[in-house]
Amino acid sequence: MLLFCTTATAAKLSLPIDSLATRTGTTTKSAAKATLFRRNPDTTANKPKLNAVVKQKVEIVTYKIYFNGKIIKVIPKKVKEEFKGKYRYVYIDKKGKKYELGDYKIYKIQKYRGEAGEIVNLVNLEEVPKSYKNGTFQYHFNMDSPRSYVNEQTLASFFGAMLEVNYLDIGCNGFSHKDGSSKPSRSHINGNNGDFKYLRADKTLECGVGTSLNINKAADSLDYRRQNKWNDALYKFGWKKMLGWTVTVNKKTKFLHHITHKTTNHHHHLHVQNYEPHFKEIKL
Repeated sequence: MLLFCTTATAAKLSLPIDSLATRTGTTTKSAAKATLFRRNPDTTANKPKLNAVVKQKVEIVTYKIYFNGKIIKVIPKKVKEEFKGKYRYVYIDKKGKKYELGDYKIYKIQKYRGEAGEIVNLVNLEEVPKSYKNGTFQYHFNMDSPRSYVNEQTLASFFGAMLEVNYLDIGCNGFSHKDGSSKPSRSHINGNNGDFKYLRADKTLECGVGTSLNINKAADSLDYRRQNKWNDALYKFGWKKMLGWTVTVNKKTKFLHHITHKTTNHHHHLHVQNYEPHFKEIKL
C-alpha cells in the first residue's frame, strides 16, 4: 500500500534529477530581535556575511541556510501582500552563491502541549518539491507517513542536510500531524523530531508498509559510509541526538555516527531529536 508516498516505488535513482521547475515553499516560531546564535560563537572564516543579508531589499520572511550549518531568519519591516502567510528558503554555499528553494505556506497552530496562545508555524512536506537540482546541489526525498508537517526551522535544517550530502534516496518516515500532534508516537510533536529510513547500498528508495531497511536482519544492505554522512549532516543542521540500532557485519558490531546505544524498535529507522540549530533571527 503506497498511501503516503509521492514517488515511484523501489526506483533506483542513479541519475541526476532535473527539477528546477519543481519549486514551491514555507514555516516554527521566532526567537527575539537580534538574538545571538544559540551555539558556538563565530570564530572562523566560515562566518556568514550578515551585512549582505540586510542590505538587499526583503519583502518576505526569509530563511538563509548556510553551508556551515548556520540558519538566519530575516523578517522585513513590511511583508509584500502577495507573500503574506509564506516563508522563503534560500541555501547559500561556501562561495556565497544563493539557491532558491521555494516559498511555502505556513500553518499557524496552537503549540501542542504548549501554553495557551503559544504559536508554532508548520509547513507541509507534501507541498515541498520532492526533487531539486541546481548545479552540483541536488536532493530527492519521499514522504512515507501521514505525519508530513515540519516546523519553520526544521524545514530549513532538512534542506541544509539534504544539500550537504546531495543524495537522491532520502526516505522520510514522518514528523508531526497538522495540529502538531504525532499519534501513535508521543515524541514527534510540533514538527521538531523526525524519522528517516536507513540508506541502502543499492541506493533504491522504496515506499509503503514494510519497505524500511531492517538493519538487524539485513545489515549488509546498509550503506554504512553514506548513512554516517547523512547522520553527520542532520547533526550539523540541528538534531543533536539520534536513536537507532547497531550494525553487525562479519561478527563485528559498530554504531552509526551520533548513536550511542540500541533503542527498541529503531532497527528499521533513524530517529532525530534534541533540535538545537545554530540559529539567529534578524528583524529589519
